[in-house]
Amino acid sequence: MSNPSKQKGTAFERLSADYLAETIPGVDRIGSVDFGAGDLKLPYPIPHECKAEKRITLSEYAKQIKAIKERLGAILGAVIIKAPRKPVGQAYVLHTLEEWRAMLPTIAEHLDEIEARLHGE
Repeated sequence: MSNPSKQKGTAFERLSADYLAETIPGVDRIGSVDFGAGDLKLPYPIPHECKAEKRITLSEYAKQIKAIKERLGAILGAVIIKAPRKPVGQAYVLHTLEEWRAMLPTIAEHLDEIEARLHGE
């Protein structure tokens, strides 16, 4: 793989998969193996696309994950965006406001558990 941009993207996909797999068994990088299914395989039907680009274009990322969701019949999707000069755990995650609104009540029900996970308990 000689394209530096492709290498950077592949490395970020691997870092993202490994980071998620620390707490979610079954996460792995699929990259372009299953074109149109996102970059990561998770144990849930939620496609994840990874972006490690110099110029962040949210509208393009939103269009891409929307197309992937439609192709797969998924109700949720996420784009993981590399934060410049930050560790992988500080990456940004893009959802639509519609998805976020749908997730908030479930998140609110589990705030104690989320807090414990965030603080490593």
